[in-house]
Amino acid sequence: MDAPRRLRPDLLFFAAFFATLPLYSPNLTLFQDGFAAAEELMGPFVQSMLVTAALAGVALALASSRRGGAVFLGVPAVVGGSLLYVGGYGLFAAQLVLGWGAGPAAILAGAAVALGAAELCVAWGALLSCLGLRAALLCLALTVGGGSVIELLVSTVPTAVGAGVFALLLAAGAAVPCARALAGRLEADLTGEGAALAADAAAAEEAEGGVAEEALIVRRRDGESFPALVRRMVAVVAVPLAGLLVLGYITGVRKFMMFDMVYMETVGGVLAALIAVPLCMARTRRPLLPFFHQLILPSFALVLIVLNSFPEATLPLWFAAWLTYVFFALVGILALASLCAMAHAREFPPALIYGLAVAGYAAVSLLGIFSGTTAPFQAHNGGPALLVVSTLYFAFLLAAGLTAGWRSGERASAPDATTALAERCERAAREAGLSPREGEILGYLGRGHSVAFIAKTLVISESTVRTHVKSIYRKLGVTSREDLIRFIDEERA
Repeated sequence: MDAPRRLRPDLLFFAAFFATLPLYSPNLTLFQDGFAAAEELMGPFVQSMLVTAALAGVALALASSRRGGAVFLGVPAVVGGSLLYVGGYGLFAAQLVLGWGAGPAAILAGAAVALGAAELCVAWGALLSCLGLRAALLCLALTVGGGSVIELLVSTVPTAVGAGVFALLLAAGAAVPCARALAGRLEADLTGEGAALAADAAAAEEAEGGVAEEALIVRRRDGESFPALVRRMVAVVAVPLAGLLVLGYITGVRKFMMFDMVYMETVGGVLAALIAVPLCMARTRRPLLPFFHQLILPSFALVLIVLNSFPEATLPLWFAAWLTYVFFALVGILALASLCAMAHAREFPPALIYGLAVAGYAAVSLLGIFSGTTAPFQAHNGGPALLVVSTLYFAFLLAAGLTAGWRSGERASAPDATTALAERCERAAREAGLSPREGEILGYLGRGHSVAFIAKTLVISESTVRTHVKSIYRKLGVTSREDLIRFIDEERA
């Protein structure tokens, strides 16, 4: 299971970065609602920002797949990205204050902010990659919830005060990764347990005649094309990534106000954090990702489907409208935690993981903005059309949960039997000299879980699990799952 590390205080500053990240549209409401020139400038700024972010994300992913991505964690890249991020926002703010008309300056500001944001997403991803899945979920729930609370507070104060607070958040969100990079510690955030896991995979591949992976940043496999690498990565986080993209699309289409006071996306972020924190701290027999994807989120989706079936202008339907944003905020937090866990496992370079996430989110947000101008989304304030989009994702989530449960090969056992089995697996792992990751996978194999289930639980690809399984078989001297179960059963006290 996930053994979380202690949260470092500097990781909590991700709340400051999240509160200023322009890809998340509620963060731009300060500029949109507080300045008269925003109506003319916001369009060119946002469109330029999203197009540039999509292109920059793809470029980061492509470059990291060929070079390993270490260059994007160095001082020039991180500091340069931070200067672009802060400078782009400064240029945009100057245009708003001075009342400049829309023109090249707004487009330039959007492009600069996007380039800086893409780089800082990679840097922050490297910072958070020191955490396992459970710890990453806790950290992101706290910081995303905290960032949403900050956004709520900023929206209630005078524009001048809000702008000052935003400037401080902007500096804090960029300062932390810069400080880590200047101290030479940003790359070190990818070492420790993650490096050991990568070394395990490299040793296993060498034993099978493969090529060892890089010590710090994992390269793509020998002969693997970039599209194949992307498909393998997406397959690991398909369900949470799909939810993140739907969130980006919905927030791009239209904004909804709660009591004509606050935006539902912001409230949803706060409430989703309140749900995620106790859930990720609870100890369950089911691994964390299957627990969310096969139980929590499908149950949440079923509740929303029932509430959305009520007639228009009724209380249940109104409740479903804002509860949907809580649901997608929870999905977004879980998706970000899954990306962090993937980076923690070091199967894929951080620049590939976060570059593709930035590119996808920016692209669907741009698509959402365009969709919002079409007739289906303009009728009835876009509610029915958005309901269709949400329901399609609910159906996808339910189907994915059922499919995952069917493929998992999970077999039920009594708590005492599970404890005894875990002890036998641990003893077998020690005696055979298995690595920590191999010992973890042996525990899942001993409980009858399939390769697909193990891959989803550990946020790694099925091919990597199979590589570890081959190494486990070799070290234990077995040739099949049946031999492995028999071997473990013989490990009795």
